[in-house]
Amino acid sequence: MKHQSTFLNIIKVSLILAGVLLTPVDSRSQNSPAQLNTNKVIIIGFVGGLRSPEDINQGVVQIRNRLRDVNCTDLQVSTFSHFHWRKTYTNIFQAIDLDLDGTLSDEELRQSPRIIIIGHSLGGWAVIKLARRLEKASIPIELTVQLDSVGIGDEMVPSNVKFAINYYQRNQWPIRGEKRIRAENVSSTNIINNILIQNVRHEALARNIQISDFITDKVLALCQK
Repeated sequence: MKHQSTFLNIIKVSLILAGVLLTPVDSRSQNSPAQLNTNKVIIIGFVGGLRSPEDINQGVVQIRNRLRDVNCTDLQVSTFSHFHWRKTYTNIFQAIDLDLDGTLSDEELRQSPRIIIIGHSLGGWAVIKLARRLEKASIPIELTVQLDSVGIGDEMVPSNVKFAINYYQRNQWPIRGEKRIRAENVSSTNIINNILIQNVRHEALARNIQISDFITDKVLALCQK
């Protein structure tokens, strides 16, 4: 059964990439992520496929734009291509490494910003890839949000994640996101829910207002702490 699931995920990834290759791609989607500041709350969003991280038709970008209107001076919101999760890790590390010595002290980790990572489709896979890399550096994550996540191994949430939630659809076959995410360590990670969004296709799921409202409420709560 596990091998069958892996095989289906490979098919899903191939279909998604094949589909977006037929769509004109904004050259900005190939840009490397900009440097992050030492804000108290950092929101990272990953778009899927070869979509541009500036494409306003993408749900993750729409969430980013909504959060940028939130009245919170300590908030930084950025969107990236899922291809750039490694570079995004480097930028987060450098933002926390205040003395620039290439290591993170206990004090630097204590002062590290609260991080929320959001991703749609292959961007959901990038959420978990980035979370696992941050785990190796002992960097905590406040919340991960996977939106019809497609990728190998994206069902297991690493132990440095405090809260995680998963949204998926079953209206577009065979591109169907991960149905159930699980905590690698149930004592450190709270899986809030795995939520089926009805009557929506893969691309449109990330534009669902229920999802945008949930993320905005969580960010507002963090800004008020």
